[in-house]
Amino acid sequence: MPKNSDSPSADIVKRQGANALIAATIEFLNANDISKRLIVNSIRRYYSPRKPTDNVRQYRKLARAYEHMGIVMSTWYSSSTFLDSECRPIPLSIRPGHKSVYALVRAARVPISTEIAIELMHRSPSIGVDSRGNFVAQRREFVLPDFAVPRAALVIGRYLDTLHRNSVSHKRKSVLLLERNCHVPEVNLKTIAPILRDIKTRGSAYIDSVNGDIEGLRRKRSRRKGSGEMSVHIFAWTRFARPAKYKRD
Repeated sequence: MPKNSDSPSADIVKRQGANALIAATIEFLNANDISKRLIVNSIRRYYSPRKPTDNVRQYRKLARAYEHMGIVMSTWYSSSTFLDSECRPIPLSIRPGHKSVYALVRAARVPISTEIAIELMHRSPSIGVDSRGNFVAQRREFVLPDFAVPRAALVIGRYLDTLHRNSVSHKRKSVLLLERNCHVPEVNLKTIAPILRDIKTRGSAYIDSVNGDIEGLRRKRSRRKGSGEMSVHIFAWTRFARPAKYKRD
């Protein structure tokens, strides 16, 4: 029997899936104090003939700076220039010098200013300040407080783009991007801590190993023609199962 993607049941699942996607997005935004008015206005602006781009440009600028700081942190933890004899990140001065934030940003080869890097470092719990006023690395991953919504916009936008590209690639029989998962519908959440730690350790090790390969592909000079972006995202998720509803006889 031939497969028919245009069958009534497939259309129903597609529409209900769209409703579920929209509902999950609205629930997430509500949980992060995004008002109903802002959500509705954003939808209206999207379908407006004239779409304002100023706010989107500001978001993209901040999001790109956030991602660049991930490269800065990776350089801090991997470059011998910024490691001590025990291969631990050394404290960095705010003032220009060989062991400073200025030198680190330059070594990372990211298009952000030292001033922006210092501002973001002050805000991040990944970095502390010692008694001399130097920055001290606390963790390799760069994070910012209250950044859940912009981060979700980055990750979800790219995930949806991956799904779209894979559907097109499948029709053209070209190479698909990696998009897969493993799933257990029923698990005791009180017993999963060890495996989550293992996933985090192995996932971090993989990202660290592939980061060098990706960095090696970066062009020294910006060229719009033939240029693009490449990134790898890894995440694990858990949630409490909703109690089943039984009909009473």
